[in-house]
Amino acid sequence: MTAFNKDDFTWDGMYLMYRGKHTESVNMEVANPNCHPSWVGLPKPEFIARFKYGYKPWKAWVNFLVKNVTVEKYLELSNHKNKFYSEKYGYETNGSPVYAMEALGYKGKK
Repeated sequence: MTAFNKDDFTWDGMYLMYRGKHTESVNMEVANPNCHPSWVGLPKPEFIARFKYGYKPWKAWVNFLVKNVTVEKYLELSNHKNKFYSEKYGYETNGSPVYAMEALGYKGKK
C-alpha cells in the first residue's frame, strides 16, 4: 500500500488529481500510447475529486488523504464501478469521491 504524497497532487481550479506512483499505477505510454513524449515514463494521473460549485475544500481533502489513507484504499472507495452499503443513506451506493471521504471519516468544514 502506498501513502499519498502531498507534492504529487495537482489542482486546476476544478479538478484535484494525483500524479504519484502507487501499486496500481500505469505509465502514460501504456494508458495512452499516443501521449505526448513528455509524459513517457510518468504515471497516469488519478482523478481524486471535482469541486464544481461554491466552497472548494481541496486543501482540506489533500491534508486528510495524506494523513489518513493509502492511495489504493481511496481509489477503491471512490471507484464508481464498486458498490458499497452506505450506513448514512441505508442502501447500497456506488463509489464516489464524496462517499469515499465520508467512509474514511472526513467530516468537512465545521
